[in-house]
Amino acid sequence: MRFRKLFAPLLVLFALGFAAWSSLAHDGEHHSPGGNGQPGDAPLAAQGASPCVGGMAGTFPCHNVDLGAFLPVADIDGTTATNVTANDIWGWTDPQTDKEYALLGLSNGVAFVDVTNPSSPVYLGNLPRHSVDSLWRSVKVYRNHLFVVSEAVDHGMQVFDLTRLRGVTTPQTFTETAHYNNFGRAHTIAVNEETGYAYAAGSRPGAGRVIGVDTCGLGLHVVDVRNPSAPAFAGCVDQDGYVHETECVIYRGPDAQYREHEICFNANEDTLTIVDVSNKSAPAQLSRTTYAGVGYTHQGWLTGDHARFLLNDELDEQHLKLAKNRTFVWDVSDLDAPFVQTVFQGSTQSIDHNLYVRGLFTVQSNYRSGVRLLDTRNATPVEVGFFDVYPVDDQALFNGTWANYPFFASGTVIASGIEQGLFVLRPQVGLPVYLDYEPFFVRQHYRDFFSREPDEPGQGFWTGVIESCMGNDQCREVRRVNVSGAFFLSIEFQQTGYLIERMYKASYGDATGTSTLGGTPHTLTVPVVRFEEFLPDTQRIGQGVAVLQPGWEAQLDANKTAFAQEFVQRPRFTAAFPSSMTPAEFVDQLNARAGNPLDANERQALVGELTNNNTTSGRASVLRKVAEDPTLEAAEKNRAFVLIEYFGYLRRDPNEGQDTDYTGYDFWLGNLEKAGGNFVQAELVKAFITSDEYRNRFRR
Repeated sequence: MRFRKLFAPLLVLFALGFAAWSSLAHDGEHHSPGGNGQPGDAPLAAQGASPCVGGMAGTFPCHNVDLGAFLPVADIDGTTATNVTANDIWGWTDPQTDKEYALLGLSNGVAFVDVTNPSSPVYLGNLPRHSVDSLWRSVKVYRNHLFVVSEAVDHGMQVFDLTRLRGVTTPQTFTETAHYNNFGRAHTIAVNEETGYAYAAGSRPGAGRVIGVDTCGLGLHVVDVRNPSAPAFAGCVDQDGYVHETECVIYRGPDAQYREHEICFNANEDTLTIVDVSNKSAPAQLSRTTYAGVGYTHQGWLTGDHARFLLNDELDEQHLKLAKNRTFVWDVSDLDAPFVQTVFQGSTQSIDHNLYVRGLFTVQSNYRSGVRLLDTRNATPVEVGFFDVYPVDDQALFNGTWANYPFFASGTVIASGIEQGLFVLRPQVGLPVYLDYEPFFVRQHYRDFFSREPDEPGQGFWTGVIESCMGNDQCREVRRVNVSGAFFLSIEFQQTGYLIERMYKASYGDATGTSTLGGTPHTLTVPVVRFEEFLPDTQRIGQGVAVLQPGWEAQLDANKTAFAQEFVQRPRFTAAFPSSMTPAEFVDQLNARAGNPLDANERQALVGELTNNNTTSGRASVLRKVAEDPTLEAAEKNRAFVLIEYFGYLRRDPNEGQDTDYTGYDFWLGNLEKAGGNFVQAELVKAFITSDEYRNRFRR
């Protein structure tokens, strides 16, 4: 039965027919009898690290996937209830501590487990259900908040502030931070982190709500969660009836017509339905496409280049009596006319369920055959590893693993077993980790160059630039270099970190250092600012600034003004520029130490300004104008670029750590100047981001 074909009459008969049709909303997604999958239904107990040796990790069949740890449901339920089962799962990395957490949906709530050490997970507590128990729960994360929906009656959407997990040492029963009740039930939830909108799929109207005004029918119920603790209704996507699951992204694929639009890829029971949701009040359906052998179009995920969409069908194994399960690989290079490009045949008959794409790999949760890893760099995937959570068989039934989360920078993959519990897995298939994992690589640049966590649109954009290379290693190398260099060249860094370097230059001139480049020791001039000064000053001037975000220019200007006024009152500055100086002497000394960037008219204007206001604010204003002079900015750029490579990547001065003098700095400055400032041709950025010293910062 297809909801889109019944949608209009169902709205008319909503009050009378609710009980009858609501039970069909998860058609094809049930829980089969069959026990926990262990031989003889043997009781499950917590397990520690077990490498995959000889095709087994403890009692679980495996290939190229080690068991970090296993926690049965009973150990993380937090109640004494019986028959509690697990369902959906997601993860959260605390930006303050970099700890990794599993957020495991249960039939009676959500369990929180610290999996930072994958061989020693720590159970922290539970968020209880909002209404009644339900087999179905769906969880996602945005801005350090968890969003939970369920098929339970009147559940709505729970919001939980995940920072409350910090410092927890004894398991707790938590309370929700906020609750959204514009819908009552929902099957799944997706969040587009770049835009801050959540999409509840398969929702049912909340009590007393009006469809199209503050609630929706069976499609996508859109919620503005940019302020996570105060979610607000934003619109509906109901053109094609019931939506089972969705992935919504800022599209950056081959279809130029829709590039940078917000697009949802909906699994709509018997079609892949693609919708442009850029305008939340008027979403535009772009295509609705079925395919041969459809059973129940369940869920899917885009590849990094947004050119393909991997889709699982949940009922084709049963309906068609398939010997092996199938994953449909769609070509979505034309959003108006997508088509199935290839069909991947799995290695077992088990039902394929939720899948996610991490770089070149797809991680599938396939019920009784467990977690399967596919190399997805080409149009036809290849299975490269698995971890079977249900050892007794691989039948096409609804037991075993429900979902997984493969996006931790550490390479840990967490998975849920319906009857089993939490699996903490360590794939050995070459998953990129830390600096080799694009989201981490980009995030670390925000931290190192902007001294802040990334804004979601920036994180998504720069990650996508690299991920779109897919398996092209040359493309990936070039784009990693270009993305990295872009952080120094960005408006934000030019107006914060680079400005700090020029303020020190104008105030104190240059320092001197020794280089042995060429074999003969010699003295050279180097920037005077030191890393221990640069870092806190850059953090202060950039505080609260995210370029292109609302109000950033006013915030930046206020920061510059406040910082400059504090800077000119520091003892070092007042010693170099005593109050007895005349305005002309003050300006001339700044100009001389900056390398004489001012022309006669600029000099005279600054002398006049200081004559009229020879105060702290006047001195600060003149210092800013000298430091921001375009001639100084151009003259100092190469020197600053090399300096910031040491500061940003290595977190030290150029003559410290592995360098005993300025020979390295001298070498790279010479290369950059010979290349006319072209950091790619000089191989400057490439050398730093591939250096052992940089990479050693993140080795665990």
